[in-house]
Amino acid sequence: MLVLGLLPAGLALARSLGRAGIPVYGGAFRANEFGLRSRYLRGRWIATEDDEAARDTQLLTYLAELARQGRVVLVPERDEHVDFVLRNWNDVAAIADVPLPADPESVRRLRRKDLLPLAAAEAGVPGPATFFVENEEGLREADLDPPFLLKPVEGQEYALRFGAKAVVADDVEQAVTAWRRARDAGFEMILQELIPDSHEQVFSLFAYVGRDGEPLASVVGRKVRQGPLRFGTSAVFELRYEEDVLELGLRLLDSVGYRGFAHVEFARDPRDRTFKVIEVNTRLPVWAGIAMTDRFDMARTAYDDLRGAESPARPTFRGDLAWVYLAKDLWVSAQMARRRELSLRDFLAQHVRTGKVRAVFAADDPLPALASVGYLRSRL
Repeated sequence: MLVLGLLPAGLALARSLGRAGIPVYGGAFRANEFGLRSRYLRGRWIATEDDEAARDTQLLTYLAELARQGRVVLVPERDEHVDFVLRNWNDVAAIADVPLPADPESVRRLRRKDLLPLAAAEAGVPGPATFFVENEEGLREADLDPPFLLKPVEGQEYALRFGAKAVVADDVEQAVTAWRRARDAGFEMILQELIPDSHEQVFSLFAYVGRDGEPLASVVGRKVRQGPLRFGTSAVFELRYEEDVLELGLRLLDSVGYRGFAHVEFARDPRDRTFKVIEVNTRLPVWAGIAMTDRFDMARTAYDDLRGAESPARPTFRGDLAWVYLAKDLWVSAQMARRRELSLRDFLAQHVRTGKVRAVFAADDPLPALASVGYLRSRL
């Protein structure tokens, strides 16, 4: 097993399988990824070269070395790691099994925010009104009322560049300014309807769809706190079952023939209480660890399926459980407190509860938590 990417989600997967005695190796494109310090890794590969082709060649060589012992299961943690697999699909598929569909177009249709609305409409899944912005004139002529939401077609590099996943514009001129800045940096953008108070009602389906197309494991929950504020990744995430989120998410995945790990995100529209799909990640969400515990282990379900072993479908995981990323939540909660959006009592409630999964710290594997301090300092 090679886990490519070792931030919270990759670390959770490596720990889960490592504790089960499965040989786990780690790979990263950045030396500061704290999961590289995990005691459950039997080997590590790091490439920090800027040259993409050279880095790909190095990783393929490392993968081939691991494959001398038999086919490898390769799990990409983030978008950049999925991109590596898609760029090198034939070489990777020859020696490894990955939790992605064999048709890259299925990944593209879900991941690109300009194509997702089309796929959702075909599947009968609601979504906010969305326009691909080809030029300034198209933006000005879009049939939307402000405020607007501008998002990159694909988000990870944009978030790294600008420190945010999206921009809220109160009028057309603000939207044009944000679009120009993104265009000059080489990003394609969409203009989208802003669902009122959507950041307070963001729900997700995290599922593993087996090789035969059957959903084998799933969880449904909601963001409690996120950073950057309003349009960020989770600092606290809790299980919160919603039948519509499960049904709509699985329907969308099935409509494109998806296989593997997927994270489908919805916002509940307060105007009609419907769930509208806003994003699909064809990989692990940052809070994947909530589904990789001794109570419910999606990692082992996926590993067995990818290896060709029997892996029966499991009921959707429910319960009173939260995933908490303490270091990130301190940063997020401090900002919310300054804006008088969070009390000390509400902050502490998530951290003193008994039903919680820690994002980084583990008593049997403490070094990643120590290494994460330096990582977060560099990000902030």
